[in-house]
Amino acid sequence: FHAGDGNIHPILLFDERDQDQVQRVLQASHEILDECIRCGGSVTGEHGIGVEKIGFMARMFSEDDLTVMGQLRRAFNPRNNLSPGKMLPTAGACGMEQKHPGRRAAM
Repeated sequence: FHAGDGNIHPILLFDERDQDQVQRVLQASHEILDECIRCGGSVTGEHGIGVEKIGFMARMFSEDDLTVMGQLRRAFNPRNNLSPGKMLPTAGACGMEQKHPGRRAAM
């Protein structure tokens, strides 16, 4: 975990087989991101937006901001073949939790 340059990288370890742990980690991560936004920070950073943070974009940016971002993305990615669904929220993706089947933590 570091926050020295304004980018936080919390690592919340959990066993994905334990649904109680999964829910608690999701709740904690949402609280961390909400606090970042409340303090004037950003959920984006050096790595951009991925599936875990995409739902927070609408909390940070206005609808107009997101529209312009979408237009810019389409200008450089007209076929939507570069990381589809991983940069800007869409009506179908908002609020969805992403799963990574078969992915296991290193032991």
